Amino acid sequence: MKSRILSKTALGFAAVAAGAMAVMSAANAADFKMTASSSHPPVVPWVKTIQDFVVPESVKRAKALGHNIEWTEAYAGALYNFKNTLEGIGDGLGDVGWVGTLWEPNKLPLQNVTFVMPFVTENVKLAADLQNAMHNDIPEMKAAFIKNNQVYLGPQTIDDYVIVSKTPITSLADLKGMKFYAPGASAAWLKGTGAIGVNGGLPVYYNGIKTGVTDGAIVPGTGIVPFKLHEAAPYVTKVGLGGGITGALTMNKNTFDKLPPELQQMFLDLGQEYGELVAKRVAGFHNASFTKILPEAGAKVSTLPLEEQKKWAAGLPDLAGEWVAQMKEKGLPGEQVMRAYMEGVRAAGEIPVRNWDQ
Repeated sequence: MKSRILSKTALGFAAVAAGAMAVMSAANAADFKMTASSSHPPVVPWVKTIQDFVVPESVKRAKALGHNIEWTEAYAGALYNFKNTLEGIGDGLGDVGWVGTLWEPNKLPLQNVTFVMPFVTENVKLAADLQNAMHNDIPEMKAAFIKNNQVYLGPQTIDDYVIVSKTPITSLADLKGMKFYAPGASAAWLKGTGAIGVNGGLPVYYNGIKTGVTDGAIVPGTGIVPFKLHEAAPYVTKVGLGGGITGALTMNKNTFDKLPPELQQMFLDLGQEYGELVAKRVAGFHNASFTKILPEAGAKVSTLPLEEQKKWAAGLPDLAGEWVAQMKEKGLPGEQVMRAYMEGVRAAGEIPVRNWDQ
C-alpha cells in the first residue's frame, strides 16, 4: 500500500513538473505582432513575394524556433504612398516592407547607382547579386539604411525599362517634344532626346496617361500588365535602357533590435531568399509579358534598333561621372560603387551598350 501511495505521489509531482515546464516553455515562446506593408499592391512581384513568401514562411520558421509571429498586412498604399516608403518603415508604420530606393536619391544616394548608368544590363538576377555584394562589401550602403532606422534584409531589382506610349517610337527623333512619366532619377535618361520627364510611380501612370498629363511612361516591363498601361498607351518599345536596383526589403530597426538573435538571423535569411525569388519572378513575368500577354492583349510590341540605342546612350551626358563627383563631395564612395557594378556586369559576360566607368 505504501509503495502505491508513493507511486501516486511521484506521479503527481511529475505532472506538476511537466505543467511547470510547459508554462515556462510558453513564456519563452514570445509573441511578436508585426505589420507587413507596401505602397504598391501585390500584383507586382516585389510585393507579392512579401505576401505569399515572407509572411507565411516567417510564421512557419519562427514556430519551429519556438516563437509566434502574428502579421497585419497593409499593401497598396494603405499606410503610405510611393514617395514615403522609406519613412513608412523607418517611422514604424510598417515593421517589414518594400522600400523604393529609386525615390530617395538624397537619403539613399549609393542605392541609386544604376539610375545614373542606363544601357548596362537587363539581367535581373545579376543585378540582385551585385546589389547584395555591394551591401556586404561597402559598409556605407547598409549604413544608409541604419541611418534611416531600418535594417537591410535583401535586394530588389527590376527588369528592363521600356517605353509605353500613345504613338509609335521607331527612332530617337520620335521622342522629341514628348512627356513621359520617369520615376526618380530616371528622368535624366531623357537628357538630349528633347523629351520631358515627369516624376511618378506605377499606381498613377494609367490615369495620368489617359488624361493627357503625359504621352506615356518609362516603366519596367513587369509593371505594364498589372497596371493595364498598355490600354492607355498601346505602343510598347524596348529601347535598351536595362534594369537595376529599385528597392530593398527592410525591417524597422527598433523592431529588429527587439527580436532574439535567432529571429534576427531568420529574417536576414528570408531577405536573401526574397531577393532571389523576386528576381526569378520578375524575369519570368517579363518574358511572359513580351512574348505572350501583351501581344495577345493587342499591344504593339517593338524594339528600337540597336544603332538608335547606341545613339541615345552616346548622347547622354556623363551621368555616372557627375554622380561620382557628387558622392565625393558628400564623403561617399560613389566611384567604388560604380566600378563594382560595372566590373561585376562585365565579369558575368554582359556587354553594356555604354561602359560608364571607361
